[in-house]
Amino acid sequence: MPTFQCQRCSACCRQPGFVYLKKGDVERLAACLEMDIYPFTETYCLLMDRQHLVLKKNPDETCLFLGPTGCTVYAARPTQCRDFPLNWKTERSQHYCEGMKKV
Repeated sequence: MPTFQCQRCSACCRQPGFVYLKKGDVERLAACLEMDIYPFTETYCLLMDRQHLVLKKNPDETCLFLGPTGCTVYAARPTQCRDFPLNWKTERSQHYCEGMKKV
């Protein structure tokens, strides 16, 4: 999708599912929030299947970092968020992602 441009609609931040963290994500997010990585991990992360670190989410499935005007950690957002929808997408993505609707 060479013509894709994120519209910052935040619809992807409202979808059910987990954000899996990759190497460097925790350090980048913790630094953005001016936290040490251990308190950040205790506050904002869960260990799934004893091997995958994921972000906790709100009870309504929205991202913890979704604020009234969008992502509150956009510059430090996790790799999974940075890669959407260029490196991965779901069948539903084209229905909620404003950027994909314009491609």
